[in-house]
Amino acid sequence: MFKAKVWAFLLLIVLVGCHCSKEKISSAKIIKFNLGDEPHTLDPRLARDPSAQMVMRMFFEGLTRIGPNEQPQMAIAQSVEISDDLKRYVFTLRESKWSNGDPVTAGDFVYAWRKILSPDFSSDNASQLYVIKNGKGVKEGSIPMQQLGVKALDERTLQVDLEYPTPYILELLAAPFFSPINQKVEEAQPKWAEKESTYVGNGPFLLGHWRHHDEILAKKNPSYWDADNVKIDGVEMVMLEANTALGMFEKKQLHWVGSPLSVLPLDAIVPLKDKGRVYVKPSAMTAFLRVNVEKDVLNHPKIRHALALAIERGAIAEHVTRGGQIPAMRLVPPSMQLQPEPYFEDGAVTKALHLFEEGLTELGLTREQLPKINLTYISQERTHLIVQAIQQQWFERFGIRIGLEALERKVFFDRISHQDYDLAYCSWSADFHDPVNFLEVFKFKRQSTNNTNWENSEYAQMLSDSFKLVDQDERYQLLARCEKMLMDAMPIIPVLHYTMLYMKDDEVEDVFLSSLGNLDFKWAVMKNDNR
Repeated sequence: MFKAKVWAFLLLIVLVGCHCSKEKISSAKIIKFNLGDEPHTLDPRLARDPSAQMVMRMFFEGLTRIGPNEQPQMAIAQSVEISDDLKRYVFTLRESKWSNGDPVTAGDFVYAWRKILSPDFSSDNASQLYVIKNGKGVKEGSIPMQQLGVKALDERTLQVDLEYPTPYILELLAAPFFSPINQKVEEAQPKWAEKESTYVGNGPFLLGHWRHHDEILAKKNPSYWDADNVKIDGVEMVMLEANTALGMFEKKQLHWVGSPLSVLPLDAIVPLKDKGRVYVKPSAMTAFLRVNVEKDVLNHPKIRHALALAIERGAIAEHVTRGGQIPAMRLVPPSMQLQPEPYFEDGAVTKALHLFEEGLTELGLTREQLPKINLTYISQERTHLIVQAIQQQWFERFGIRIGLEALERKVFFDRISHQDYDLAYCSWSADFHDPVNFLEVFKFKRQSTNNTNWENSEYAQMLSDSFKLVDQDERYQLLARCEKMLMDAMPIIPVLHYTMLYMKDDEVEDVFLSSLGNLDFKWAVMKNDNR
C-alpha cells in the first residue's frame, strides 16, 4: 500500500450577508452574478443540472475538490492511502464541521452514499456511484446494503473499496453527489434542503436565503475548515434573462454574466467580441438531439442517419450561435481526445436524401404518409434559434416540416424522463474529464440518463470491460469502439460542442472556470471595489 498525500491550500469565497436588491452592489466584497435558471434542488445527491451542481459546490465539499490547475486536491480528506491494486482507498479526514457546528465524520459519507444507492431513493446520479464495490447490485436490490464497499473505520477514517481500478476516482469524488450528508439533521428534518432555517452544509458558503426564481444568497460559512483563507465576503446569485443581465452588467450591478450558467444575448455577441469584451473558453459539453427510437419512423436507423447527415452544423455555429462553437460529428468532446476523426460528414445532403428515401421505402411509406415528428426543447432564445435552423434545414432537404415544442425546464425534463417526446434538443456536460462519462450515459435503456429507449448489450459489455484495463491506450481504443457503435446506431444526433462565452468585471479575479463548465468562487479575489 502506498501513500498519496495531497493538501488543499487555497480556499473559497465567503459571504457576510447583504441586502439583495437590483441596486448597485455595496462596498462589501460580494460577487454578484447571473445564475440564469432556478436550481431544481439544493440537495447535492439530486443535483443534476449545471446551476444546481455549481451551487452545491459552494454549500458542500467532498473528500476532494478540483483545483485551479484542473486537478483534484484534498478537501475534507487530509490524505489518502491507495492499495497496490488501485481498488482500496483509505481516506483520513481533516477536522471539519457542518455549518451548524456538528463535526463532519466518516459516517456522514457512509450515510450519504448508502442513501443515494438505496433502491427506493430516486437520483439521476446514482449510477456514478457504481464504481463503489457492489454499488450497482445494492441499487438494484440484489446485494445487501451491508456489502457496499464503503466503511467508517472510525470517525475520521473512511475506507472505500472500488469495483475496479478507476483512474479518475479522485476527480469523481469532487462531484457534489459524493458529498457527505448530516445524518442527524436529515433524520430530524427530512426536508432540510428546502428552506434556509434547516439547511446545513459543510462548504465554504452557507445558505443565506433562497427566493425562488429570483435569487440565492450565499454567505460565508464560519464553520468551514479553511474559512481563514476565504478572500471575499460572499456571492449573490440572481436569475435573469440574458438582456436584463447584460444591462445590469453594463451598469456595474453584476460582476459576471454569461457562461457557464447563463447566456449572452445572441445579437450582442459579435459586437462585444469585436470590442474584446467577451471571454471565450472551450467546454467539455456536447449538444445533441436525443431520439426516442421507439417512436414511429424514428425506430429506423436509416431515417435517424438521414436526419443527422442533413444538418449543416457549421452554418448554425457561424450564423446562429456565433460563439466559436464546434460542429459535432461525435458525442465525446475533442478535448478528451478519444477519436480525432468525425464519424460522419457535416451537411452531407446527397447521402442524407439517399438514406431518407431508402428508409421510407423499407417502411412502406411516402413522404406524404410520414407521421408528424416534434422536436422538443427548453424555452430559451438560443435554443429556439438553433432548433428553428434545424427545422428549416430538414424542410429544405426532405420537404418535411417538423413541429417545434418549447417547454419550461422542469416540464421538459419530466417529459424526457418519461420518454414522452419524439426528438429533444439536449446537452451533456461531463462530471469528470474522461470519455466514459459521456458514453456511460447510454449504457442501459432504463437508466435515468439515457431516455432514448436504445440499448445494446455489446456496447454495455465493452464499457464494463474498459474499467478492467489499466493501460490507458488500450482503454481509449475500447472506448472509441463504443463511441463508434453509438454513432452507428444513432440514438442521439450530435449537433455542437459548446464554448463558454462570458463577461467578467475587472475587479474580480481568480474565479475558477473549469473546462467542464464548473464555476468555483473558492479562490476568488475582489480588488478595490468602490461600488
